[in-house]
Amino acid sequence: MPESVAGKRIMSIKDCKENKIRVFLIDDHPIVRDGVRAFLTSCALEVVGEASDAPEAFRKVKKIAPDVIILDVNLPSMDGWEVAASLRRLVPKSRIIAFSIHSSEEYVVRMARSGARGYVMKSQPTSELLDAIRQVFEGGRYFPAGMHDGCLARGAKASLKRSARKTCFPKPSRSPRSKGGLGKNPLPKT
Repeated sequence: MPESVAGKRIMSIKDCKENKIRVFLIDDHPIVRDGVRAFLTSCALEVVGEASDAPEAFRKVKKIAPDVIILDVNLPSMDGWEVAASLRRLVPKSRIIAFSIHSSEEYVVRMARSGARGYVMKSQPTSELLDAIRQVFEGGRYFPAGMHDGCLARGAKASLKRSARKTCFPKPSRSPRSKGGLGKNPLPKT
């Protein structure tokens, strides 16, 4: 029988073995992919594929259609929010979790607007990533503690309904890394 916390069903390792969660990793650092893959497989999750950049990810996920996609926010070929929005169109049933070194609210909201169902910082314990995967697989969301739920919900609605005008934060301008950038990066440097 699955455990429950505050009325929410929590998957056990046994549940994961019975209902293998199929995970796809997108990160440009091989050592990160190797470590995350080793951890997830030790927790009875199935890593069905990986990619080091956006074009490779698009080619692979279209064929695989994973349950959950772990997406590095900073990729060399495209910004994470652009990748997330493209993945939502390409594999709409896959759930995306942003995986990042950035902890600013602006990054979190930007990824929620682009369709991410969760956001885990790389500085967190590995158990946070596992909890996020389980929660979004079950249809929930997983964002940093203290993040205003209403703001995230409106940000996510905006990703589904492009005509939405009200969000908690103004739409950030494109970073200079992305094609057609405005030449000014509104995000803090880390």
